[in-house]
Amino acid sequence: MNPSIADIMNLPDDNPVKAALLNAGIGNLYDEYCARVESAILDGVFHFENNKPQFGALGEDALTAILVFGLSMKGFSADHDNYRNGHCDLVVKEGRYEWHGEAKLDTGPGYVMEGFRQLCDRYSPGGPTSNRGGLIIYTKKRDKFKILKVWAARIVKDYEVAVTILDVCKNTLTASTTHKHAASGLDYKVKHLPISFYHKPTDKSARNRKS
Repeated sequence: MNPSIADIMNLPDDNPVKAALLNAGIGNLYDEYCARVESAILDGVFHFENNKPQFGALGEDALTAILVFGLSMKGFSADHDNYRNGHCDLVVKEGRYEWHGEAKLDTGPGYVMEGFRQLCDRYSPGGPTSNRGGLIIYTKKRDKFKILKVWAARIVKDYEVAVTILDVCKNTLTASTTHKHAASGLDYKVKHLPISFYHKPTDKSARNRKS
């Protein structure tokens, strides 16, 4: 029996069949739209991490503006520093559908926590067409997977509402959490997307440049 679109949408986010379906723009439900947004942002993550020397010295606003440009080139309507109950770093919009993103430089789990609070409690109304978003963290620290787990644990520990960790994916080095949105009462799902600029090569040419 051939799988239905619903069957494919229930597969993990990193499943290649699901990714191909979403990238083709098939389906118009809000969750499918957000999954396509998050997949496109993940392409941006890979691009940054493949070009760390070119991007690592840039600030938070410049990096986010580049992400916005990449999303626009993929056909999304995306803006940086749009007003959504405050100045939201990233808003991706199609009709009534909105995906909100907050971007932070990694100065520690406490600062990341403030980004989570801004995203969930300030910018996003958490309604039926705005109950997904993302936390994008630019880090220069080593061990991205460990950092991701520390962030998720800090959010679960410190946030006033119960947070469930849905997934910490080793294939994409992302995490997903959900909690009840205080304003709407609906489940609010956050994709956690660290971008690593850790770059300390130890080969001979790197050592020579350093000396």
